Amino acid sequence: MSENPILNTSTRSLTIFYTVSLALVACLSVSGQIIVQGMLSQQQKNLEVVSLIEERQTLCQEVIKFVALLKLEPETRKNPQKLQTLQQLVIDWKASGEKLANATQNTPGFSPTQKVALQHKLAKMKPAGIGFREAAAKIVTEGRRSRGARLSGTSSVTQLLAEEKILMQGLEDVSNWYTQETIAGVNRLKQVELGLLAIILLVLLLEGILVFRPAVNKIQDTLGKLALEQAQSENLLLNILPHPIAQRLKQSQPSKKTKTNNVMIADGYNDATVMFADIVGFTNLSSRIPPEQLVNLLNQIFSRFDLIAESHQLEKIKTIGDAYMVVGGLPNPRTDHAAAIATMAIDMLDAIAQFNLDTGEEFQIRIGINSGAVVAGVIGVKKFTYDLWGDTVNIASRMESHGIPGKIHVSEATYELLKDNFLFEERGLTSIKGKGEMQTYWLKGANTSTLLI
Repeated sequence: MSENPILNTSTRSLTIFYTVSLALVACLSVSGQIIVQGMLSQQQKNLEVVSLIEERQTLCQEVIKFVALLKLEPETRKNPQKLQTLQQLVIDWKASGEKLANATQNTPGFSPTQKVALQHKLAKMKPAGIGFREAAAKIVTEGRRSRGARLSGTSSVTQLLAEEKILMQGLEDVSNWYTQETIAGVNRLKQVELGLLAIILLVLLLEGILVFRPAVNKIQDTLGKLALEQAQSENLLLNILPHPIAQRLKQSQPSKKTKTNNVMIADGYNDATVMFADIVGFTNLSSRIPPEQLVNLLNQIFSRFDLIAESHQLEKIKTIGDAYMVVGGLPNPRTDHAAAIATMAIDMLDAIAQFNLDTGEEFQIRIGINSGAVVAGVIGVKKFTYDLWGDTVNIASRMESHGIPGKIHVSEATYELLKDNFLFEERGLTSIKGKGEMQTYWLKGANTSTLLI
């Protein structure tokens, strides 16, 4: 029986079609993976550069801080460790500059125009970076020559400050540029993923689900990862900002806009209690133990404080070095804000005592509390943080700085709110910087006969 030429032609055509379509899918998959991996690598490179920029900004601020210390406190120059620290900062500054230069040289994902723009921004900062390092090194040399006396000249300090201003502006400019490029790269990555997805789906319709089942599984896996990343971003946002503030930012419904279109969320609260706690002697400890061990101890202590704040439904505002700031009465108002803060302060003293027992350390904390009106919110357009402003905050900080290790120093405003349910010892009139004489008290503990816990 003779073969049907039409049937043979049709079968041959289908075979060719499926072979070509399979090859097309393979090419699309390989090409897509290469493109996506390349774009992801570029985004990782961008994040690395932004991290290096932040490192240089931190080093710049540290150098300025040490120079101010040498300038204002001549006795500091008698301490060789301080001068050695400044010299090490200068060395670290140079090393970070080399790292940044190497990182910005390797930009395979950038177009020629982008490379030219980046190199132009870096070139503008280079003289300032060299001048900043040379001025700092000169100040170290002058500090060693003039131990115990004020620095003889101010030209090096003036140069350092001038170069620091140029550097900070330049670094911020490069950081913003990289951030914009990262956002654009993410958008391009999304477009590439969506485009590849559309083509693959079209081929799937032509070829059948059985041929492309592995591709469908890969797509589902990618979408799952995207959803997981979105959930992680959501949790990260809620860990940085209170839930009501985060929702307002996400919904793009700021309460006000400044003339420069910077988003500003600011809410006033008439009744709130602010607490500052500072670990006594932590700065001196930093000169005796490695930085990694120091940060680990600080993390353990602040983690215990975080759990205490969460148990009393209080809002942690921020940590500043070895200082811890928390507030009661916002963003959700509550009538027992002062009592909750006082109870947390007592628990913090217990927690630091237990920490010392567990680790063999001898840490002490100094706590200051004040009550009154505050303004809370988020300002600016970059690196959102929730913060407090107002005289109440300033007085709470003064209560902490004028306190005694191991004690809770409270203002008269807080005392009036708590005197019926807590035990106090009158400290008397205390000279408070910027405030004059103030009546303050030591919080001794809860009055168990009246306070229900």
